[in-house]
Amino acid sequence: MHVSECKLVTVSREFGAGGSDLARTLGAELGWPVLDQDLVHRVAERLRLDDATIARFDEHPPTLLQRIATVLIIPQPDLYSFPPTGDLPSHDVIAAASTRVIKEAANDLPLIVVGHGAQCILGGRGDAMHVRVVAPPASRVRRIMARMQVDSAAANTMLRRADHDRQAYMQRHFHQDWYSPLLYDLQVNTGRVSIDDASAIIAALVHRSGRGAPTRI
Repeated sequence: MHVSECKLVTVSREFGAGGSDLARTLGAELGWPVLDQDLVHRVAERLRLDDATIARFDEHPPTLLQRIATVLIIPQPDLYSFPPTGDLPSHDVIAAASTRVIKEAANDLPLIVVGHGAQCILGGRGDAMHVRVVAPPASRVRRIMARMQVDSAAANTMLRRADHDRQAYMQRHFHQDWYSPLLYDLQVNTGRVSIDDASAIIAALVHRSGRGAPTRI
């Protein structure tokens, strides 16, 4: 990667790989704000809806409601509990609002943005570093079980569903392959590298770019 001074980091993450944890740790290390869960609140305000409604549709493709109606094996009723569809904007409207919120937020740097296709929305910027966070399925399942208080079968189902939904979201709204390595400058495997070490690596790259040195990976 070769960038000018880095003032913007996007974090794309596999579900259960710890991407939000990494973003928070990196934000604390750099002293930068992190746009993650607050993005849901900003989109909800823009669309005049409550946060919970937006969160249930966040980064999901339009076909989710139909699939959820036939798959009821996860013991998390609130996770996929929806109000009547007639009361909701379309998935495309929510995705478009998310894109606008990210673009507006990126006018005020420095910033770390988690998910929502930010690597595409802010792609091509010389002041941006795009990071992908992955982990082996077993590691992700353990993290999901601990965080969501579910068993391994439910965690595996949630993992597969989230991966499918995020890939579909990227293809529908950005016409990109979520898995493409060319969308990212750095990939971190949190099954082998700790969150703290990954944060230190990224922070070092950010600081190096600030000294005017070419950042090469």
